[in-house]
Amino acid sequence: MQQIMPREITAHEAAIIAWLLDYAAIGDVTAYRTKRISEAQVVEPCGCGCCSSLVFRKGHPGPKVMVADALAIYPDGKKAGLILWGYDDEIALLELYEMDPVADRVPEIADLCRWEDLSRRT
Repeated sequence: MQQIMPREITAHEAAIIAWLLDYAAIGDVTAYRTKRISEAQVVEPCGCGCCSSLVFRKGHPGPKVMVADALAIYPDGKKAGLILWGYDDEIALLELYEMDPVADRVPEIADLCRWEDLSRRT
């Protein structure tokens, strides 16, 4: 069943973004905390149709900025990457990409880890 867009962010999606800002930020992310994550609107799913990425803002003329970069290591050992992108100090996209050929899924908070912690998790 197709989800109606736009829609409010779920609590789980907001928790993932908060984790990324807290633990996997690239540089100063203070400006990305000025708007409440829980009030974000998902304007559309990723256009590829085969992943769990979420678009929060689209159609911006300026460059996207990588805000955070992390991994998910699922209990079955499969991995996925997460990149948080922004425009003008506003979250624009939560990119989720599978590193193993499996059906797309959204990780649990316990599955998340920073790249520098990968060796401790595998």
